[in-house]
Amino acid sequence: MALDNEQTLTTISRDEDVPRFAQVIGAAFSNDGLNRYLFLGHESRPDHPKLSQHDLRVQFWIPIITDRYKNGGILVQTYDFAAVALWLPPGTKKPVPSGAVSEGAAEYRAKFDAMKKKYMGDRPYWYLNLIGRSPSRHEKGAVRGLIEPFVQKARDQNVPVWLEATNPHARDVYAHFGFQVAEEVRIGQGVVNAEGWAQEGGEGVLLWGMLIEA
Repeated sequence: MALDNEQTLTTISRDEDVPRFAQVIGAAFSNDGLNRYLFLGHESRPDHPKLSQHDLRVQFWIPIITDRYKNGGILVQTYDFAAVALWLPPGTKKPVPSGAVSEGAAEYRAKFDAMKKKYMGDRPYWYLNLIGRSPSRHEKGAVRGLIEPFVQKARDQNVPVWLEATNPHARDVYAHFGFQVAEEVRIGQGVVNAEGWAQEGGEGVLLWGMLIEA
């Protein structure tokens, strides 16, 4: 089902497409400091053998994406999976994982839940929970097509839009689409350095909560 006039944005409605969605996310975040920490924890180091096994990253993401998709998330893609995004509509909460949660993931959720409460209060909002472009794909407008239709929906509904940026490049891209930094936070202080590699006493990975106000 197309959601915009350019016919480039389509929803993902088949369970069998979730692994393909996860492949794009796994590739997009392969060099992301936060995701190194979430993926490897205290063992996050450049020579870790898991870093070269893309299938393990995909398997890491599939249950996370599936859980959010099954609990009301909207999966979308542009240009035949050049880029993908997971949006949570107003009133849809990110589900609490049923299994064990890593130290980094628990810290991430706690800090950003508090930040969203601070800036959103009890208001409904659109939440861009995941977005990524395949590093091998360069179609112009692939990322724009995932963001602008939903930002427009939020404007039409007079509700804000929230996301978290996990690196400076992503922060700057989101700023281009009108998002403003609400607050910054560090995850993994004392455990990893700024690049997400294990380091005792490390400064942690710097992240940004961003929003477009209603």
